[in-house]
Amino acid sequence: MPSVNTQIVDSVQQTNTLSLGVSPDASLAATYMAAAHAIGMVMYNAAAVQQGTQQIAQASIATACAMIVKNGAAQGG
Repeated sequence: MPSVNTQIVDSVQQTNTLSLGVSPDASLAATYMAAAHAIGMVMYNAAAVQQGTQQIAQASIATACAMIVKNGAAQGG
């Protein structure tokens, strides 16, 4: 069996140690990123719903005003 250079063995061991040391932080960072994205989408959807509700309210007010003007003109005129 051919011998392996000790520098290569040391390099592989250091890489493995680095990967094991960084993986908990990397996984926690990915979890935080997913949570931040989910919260951002919730806030975006809330703003979109609020905007849609505002449009419905404005349309119903405009319709009510048009009915008042139409019926008022017919009764008073």
